Amino acid sequence: MFWSKVTKITAQEAKKLMDREDTLFIDVRRPKHYKRSHIEGALLGDRHTVHNEIDPSKQSTPIICYCYSGFSSKTACRNLTKAGFNRVLNLKGGYPAWKRAFQSKKD
Repeated sequence: MFWSKVTKITAQEAKKLMDREDTLFIDVRRPKHYKRSHIEGALLGDRHTVHNEIDPSKQSTPIICYCYSGFSSKTACRNLTKAGFNRVLNLKGGYPAWKRAFQSKKD
């Protein structure tokens, strides 16, 4: 089953990858949640159509999808992989994990 093939990445691993190379973060939460707070530089995408929203020249660029619980981001990862993007990762623990790791308590 595809779900077991989705590669998960921790917030710390994602930050290291982002620091080393150009990385796309795709936030697949609802627009109102994205508007409130998101990973800096993240694009808002729909889990069902995100593969149509990203430039095909980015197929080898690391793409990290996130949501709250992991279900929507897994769907986005599946759709991106099916469309030929080959470095697709799912942020383990979603946005809450990133927030715990890197944002101050004031955020």
